[in-house]
Amino acid sequence: MSIGDVKAELRNGNQSLNQAKTTIESIGADLAEVSGLALATLHDSQHPEAKEARRALADATREVELTLRTVAAAKDGATGFLKALE
Repeated sequence: MSIGDVKAELRNGNQSLNQAKTTIESIGADLAEVSGLALATLHDSQHPEAKEARRALADATREVELTLRTVAAAKDGATGFLKALE
């Protein structure tokens, strides 16, 4: 594999990461909307299933945030490597 091939693959990877970021951000927005509705519905409920639902929504929100950070770190790494090759 040539340096040009590596650069092309890094650019393709960055493009895929941009698409992934857009998709995950959309999922996060949908999750925020659903969470708002669910939390309003579950307001003041002490039922064990309501507590579990609140916990699951918080976990899902945290996973979206972590995934976005991971994508950003991958993109930064790939971009840095690409710049080093140029």
